[in-house]
Amino acid sequence: MKDEICRLALDAGFVRARILAPFEPSAWMPPAARSVHTGGPSGAGRNFTEGAPSLLVTALAYGSPDPGFPPEAGSAELLSIAPFARRNYYREAVKRLQGLARRFRSRYGGRRRDYRILCNSPVPEKPLAAACGVGAPGANGLIITPEAGSLAIIAAMTLPLALEGDGPVEGFCGSCGKRPPCAAACPTGALEGGRLDLTRCIQWYASGRGERVPPEVVRRWGRRLYGCTGCQDACVQNRRFIPGAAASGEGSLPACMDGGELLAMDDDAIRARFKGTAMGLSWLGPAAIRRNAALGLGRY
Repeated sequence: MKDEICRLALDAGFVRARILAPFEPSAWMPPAARSVHTGGPSGAGRNFTEGAPSLLVTALAYGSPDPGFPPEAGSAELLSIAPFARRNYYREAVKRLQGLARRFRSRYGGRRRDYRILCNSPVPEKPLAAACGVGAPGANGLIITPEAGSLAIIAAMTLPLALEGDGPVEGFCGSCGKRPPCAAACPTGALEGGRLDLTRCIQWYASGRGERVPPEVVRRWGRRLYGCTGCQDACVQNRRFIPGAAASGEGSLPACMDGGELLAMDDDAIRARFKGTAMGLSWLGPAAIRRNAALGLGRY
């Protein structure tokens, strides 16, 4: 049964599928996230492990088929959107898992709520992926998968089935030396010392975090609207063609957008423009998008 479940996931377009069992958050989830998971004071009030002894954890590869940036020098107000955000791969992963859930219910039984999907959920996906060997933590703070490097998103689904779990895999960053390429490529030095310093990470701020952006990050922001991929571009695990990269029409965005136009839009117009895209997620509101545009245009 386990082998068949994983095979069906691969047939659905995921490049990697593993089983985490037993699905017990206390073994791998940090305390703050554990409160969210179990419905604590700051939690979402939902226990994802109820009736779910096993978890299917998958990787959906997106690759980098169309770099399309940085913008040409003559395009004064065009700002780049990173490849991982030009399609809503989160929605694509959910759609594929929903299809699998229907197949699993017809084969193995269970209720609809027994097959709960975790993708951008209160449960952090990276510890899940590391615990069952979908990938290993990389020096850049991302999960490195054997098939797609870090050019993949992680999504999972609970299973009302008692299955044998998979274990972690060996890391992929041990041969890169004391200063790996990802650290050398990071524009703000956020990966110095062998750990990710989020307070210096452009992508962390681009995702709407932080009340103010530090001057050293402002200076290195560049012509970005959303997404810094310096560490991924330099990673030796990402320098290969990914035959299983997902084609998706979900939430299409261009490689570049006019930052000046975005600064002139009101909140409703920005929400409408990014609805259904990877930049329309709840935590990346209009104010964050305007801040990113101002940073990219040097008007912050």
